[in-house]
Amino acid sequence: MLRKTLRLILRITAFVVASFLLVAVTLILARAIAVRSGPDLEWWHTERIDAEFSLADRETVTTFDQYLAKEAAVFQELEAMVDNHAALDQRTGLSRYRKGNASYPGKAGQNLNRSSQTRPPVVRGGVLLLHGMTDSPYTLRHLAALFEARGFYVLNMRLPGHGTIPAELDRMQWQDWYAAVKLGARQVAMQLKPEQPFYILGYSNGASLALKYTMDSITERGSRPPSRLILLSPMIAVDSLARFSRLFYWLGRLEFFAQSRWLDIFPEYDPHKYNSFPMNAGLQSYKLSTTVAAQLQRMSVSGQLQQMPPILTFQSLVDSTVITSAVLDILYEKLPQNDSELVLFDINRTGELKEYIRPKHKALLDRAMNGGSGSYAVAVLTNRVGNAPGVIELRRPAGEPDFVGRTLAYAWPEDVYSLSHVALPFPLDDEVYGLESAELDSRYPHLGRLQMLGESGALILPPTLLQRLRSNPFYGYIEERIDEVITQDM
Repeated sequence: MLRKTLRLILRITAFVVASFLLVAVTLILARAIAVRSGPDLEWWHTERIDAEFSLADRETVTTFDQYLAKEAAVFQELEAMVDNHAALDQRTGLSRYRKGNASYPGKAGQNLNRSSQTRPPVVRGGVLLLHGMTDSPYTLRHLAALFEARGFYVLNMRLPGHGTIPAELDRMQWQDWYAAVKLGARQVAMQLKPEQPFYILGYSNGASLALKYTMDSITERGSRPPSRLILLSPMIAVDSLARFSRLFYWLGRLEFFAQSRWLDIFPEYDPHKYNSFPMNAGLQSYKLSTTVAAQLQRMSVSGQLQQMPPILTFQSLVDSTVITSAVLDILYEKLPQNDSELVLFDINRTGELKEYIRPKHKALLDRAMNGGSGSYAVAVLTNRVGNAPGVIELRRPAGEPDFVGRTLAYAWPEDVYSLSHVALPFPLDDEVYGLESAELDSRYPHLGRLQMLGESGALILPPTLLQRLRSNPFYGYIEERIDEVITQDM
């Protein structure tokens, strides 16, 4: 009887597993076949830049000057590609890969997608800036200017595979980025005296790399730990479905299914950020974030996390790229009481807008404000009153029971209901992504001002790409808070 029961259980289990695999394979093949009817891959989806830095170069590229030399070769190679394909492709428009177009990054004589460093006459501190996935150093140029004005040595670093062609992210591993980060951190540390502040500011994927470096610098000899981390929209966790992107990645190795290697295939009209997104980029985000989360857990259990420097984080309550709750659960709830602070930007609750907000966002805000260990400060930017766009800062210092309100000189723009993952680093007057770009004759297209209305299916771009807020009406608040910690640490 027992043997019959076991055989039955095994048969049921085998049937369930086989059914699951059949459904999974069917869905994967169905999507792979469907995307074949979508846009064709262009050369910037398939070419390879041979000069790009990777983990394999760590034995021969040991200084940042050598890294910059490789980067110069990367952009020479890219320019040759643009010239070679221009002779074959006579299309015009906004393509960033055609000289003379409005979106061509190098048209002004200075390509803002490359690494940059500034050293003041008297160095008062140093900061390493790490941009996000598909971005470039342009993303953090406004914050770089803030540190420059305060007398910091500033290294705004381009991570491998970025700022060139999206095909490079189809082959990069997160270890390639991390190897570059270690070079950048060493470069900044070399400019400083031991007592001078050393910051790492990371945005999105760059924030995850900043955390990884910081934890390793605590446990390994030879690297200087930062004295403070500043994180924007940190990638602490992403949707677990990203792990399945490897299936499409490998299926895409077959020429017939080459498009399956890409989650999005869009025209590349943005001068500083890729529109197309390869499956491998999502997979590397998942691998990096899970690596960082596991290390945070280990160091929390061992007590090594007590050595973490203070962390100041700015995060939109609503974020479709990363999981906001993970910032609380995986990072902040494990931190010691070390002057860390989490700043949350609430949803616009003006008038009837609040009736359309999903309940889960309010539940998360309630948990951030009323739950938790209390070992870190919490600040929330939210509406002053229900029917007014003006905002107030509600702040609770670490270890204190109550929030204190402070009226701010900021307000929600009309028709904006929330911030977004991509908006935080940009002021409203950014010449590309600003909602209120001042100069209509800017050198680049005003992507942040696009607000198109019409019928779905008319454009080659999805409405969500044009709908997403690209700049931050509260950017000035971020600069003010960073300026406060600089003054505190000097």
